[in-house]
Amino acid sequence: MKTSFDVIVIGAGVMGSSIAAALVESGLDVALMEKGIAGGQGATRDTGGIVRGLELDPALRPLTRRGAHHGNTGIVHAMFEQALKRTGVAYIASSEVCGRYLDAVGSEGTQSVELHASVSALDNGRFTPFCRDECLLIERDGGMVDARVTVSNLCRYISEKATFLDHLAVDRCVELDGMVQVHASKLCLEATWVVDACGASSPVSRPVGAVHARTIPFTRLSCDQVPSMPIIAHHLNTYLLPLGRNLMQVGGQRRHRADRAEQLNLSLLDNEQDVVERVTRLGYDRLHTLPVVTQIAWDAYTEDGRPLIGRSTRESHIYLATGFCGIGFKMAPSVAELLAFELGGLMAGSQMEGEHRSIMEAFCPSRFTEVAFS
Repeated sequence: MKTSFDVIVIGAGVMGSSIAAALVESGLDVALMEKGIAGGQGATRDTGGIVRGLELDPALRPLTRRGAHHGNTGIVHAMFEQALKRTGVAYIASSEVCGRYLDAVGSEGTQSVELHASVSALDNGRFTPFCRDECLLIERDGGMVDARVTVSNLCRYISEKATFLDHLAVDRCVELDGMVQVHASKLCLEATWVVDACGASSPVSRPVGAVHARTIPFTRLSCDQVPSMPIIAHHLNTYLLPLGRNLMQVGGQRRHRADRAEQLNLSLLDNEQDVVERVTRLGYDRLHTLPVVTQIAWDAYTEDGRPLIGRSTRESHIYLATGFCGIGFKMAPSVAELLAFELGGLMAGSQMEGEHRSIMEAFCPSRFTEVAFS
């Protein structure tokens, strides 16, 4: 069995599989490792859905954009586009929040964004009596994607062109001079670079306090009529994701936090009641809105809402790609492209251009170690 690689990616969720596929496409010798089945852990297992480009944090916009950063868009962008059901995405929010979204998108992106002074333009005005003080934004290029199907397709591509090892948990990683040993059960693999894409639980050491685990509750509700497109309801701090004619998914807000995923309380708490109360404020009748099932997913979160992408120190050969706060599926194509470009450059001994460095700077893991030591 082959035991030496250019890059080993740990974690076959939506982020890890995307990164591994982009690295394979760039010509590197890659192994993707997963302790269970592809897409079977954390946020990828149960969630995935709303793909949208609008982002209020300027640093995150390069990660949610749909186009390529370097050259062509590549295999990962293509697979996500194939999986995307382009329904549009509606934002119900105050005029102030809608204005911030429009400022964020700039003049280039306004062609795909509609602003309405009321929500009457959505679903024949059915939400208007319940959102009289809110405005409406519609992002026409947005939509829905099944994250697990996309992960399955990416892993099939990786299996055909590289190495995919599932049901094999990594025990530890040992950094040596210019390479990393990856110990998993009886195996000892070696790589010039390792990418930790393990989400909320990892065998790799991370900066103290940089990421924590948080639950992601959501409830599937049966109802008389689902919305025609996904809705981000800012004023209710939730979302509505249509899954069928009479079934929708709604995000809950009763969450639990811990240092690692294994320490999380995965009980339902009162999320079902909370979700029903939120959709009632959008006009859904309690008598005809029935909770079907509540799931508790989880992911790695950061205090500033920005992921960790990069090395903790300049000498390290371990890259972190974690802390995506439950929405990694909408950032995965761009993150994969950026990391493939960077690791390919490192393998070739080339310097990163200034534009690339400026994008990645906001996500550097060392920002947390700097705070800890200051």
